[in-house]
Amino acid sequence: WYAVRLTPNQPGPVRLVLQYDEHPHRYKPKVSYDGTTWTVLPDDRVDVKAAGYRVTLDIDLDTRPLFVSAQELFTNEAHDAWTRAQAEKPFVEMSEIGASIEGRPISMIRTDASVEAPKTVMLVGRQHPPEVTGALAMVSFSDEILSDTELARQFRDRFDLIIIPNLNPDGVEHGHWRHNMGGLDLNRDWGPFTQPETQAAKSVVDSIEAPGLALFLDFHSTRKNVFYTQPVGNDGTEYGFTAKWLKGARAQLPDYVFDRQGSHNVGLPTSKTYIFEAFGIPAITYELGDETDRTEIAETAKIFAQEMMLLLLEQE
Repeated sequence: WYAVRLTPNQPGPVRLVLQYDEHPHRYKPKVSYDGTTWTVLPDDRVDVKAAGYRVTLDIDLDTRPLFVSAQELFTNEAHDAWTRAQAEKPFVEMSEIGASIEGRPISMIRTDASVEAPKTVMLVGRQHPPEVTGALAMVSFSDEILSDTELARQFRDRFDLIIIPNLNPDGVEHGHWRHNMGGLDLNRDWGPFTQPETQAAKSVVDSIEAPGLALFLDFHSTRKNVFYTQPVGNDGTEYGFTAKWLKGARAQLPDYVFDRQGSHNVGLPTSKTYIFEAFGIPAITYELGDETDRTEIAETAKIFAQEMMLLLLEQE
């Protein structure tokens, strides 16, 4: 993916040419003057050639510097600011569970239930750096669980919550497509655990006390809104958490288009596969479309969080 800042010597038109090697153009270019408010570059300013391997962007500059990026910038600093803000809540604890290859801290926040021997829900994000819509969904999803609503308070009383919002900070810093600084896709290293980032995540998983995990969600982005799950009827729960969860969300979100793809991916060392095979619980990849409306992402993530809490509390 790509992100540049143009600092003009004088106003006027600028042409950027993107030349891709292994994979074609994917993300619609977005522009911003402040790094906060982003707009999509109009289609008539984007010329895609050579089956997507050569793309020309025509941009009119004024006197202000301009960001041009595949996705809005959700930086390590932004992750850190969100994490620290959550840690100011009296029921949230923040810790560093490890460090990346370049020494960037990998942070975790957690809440501890008041009941004896609670089950745990674990959320992981940003294994893949450009998947910003997944990161945005994770923030809204987490915000709902950490809110002051009656439902959220009841849920936190009965369930421990663990959140690792940014597992690949080196990749986020350098703009990697999938890899960490070891050149490995972290979501293909759950099982081998050869990288310090996945080793840090495993240390957290291994520290969870009985009765253990109840649910694991890994937030990502792809070309559409989709949940990658275990096959229908085989998520490790007798009551069918996954089907009931998604059905409940659909009832609340009749206009939100999303798919479910049930595939176990035996032999593929993803987080979803590792957690399901190790613990026999629902382990789901929560994917958002690259261009899904950002307001829609925030609003729907809240509903998915509410339905998750209601269903897990009902089973308890």
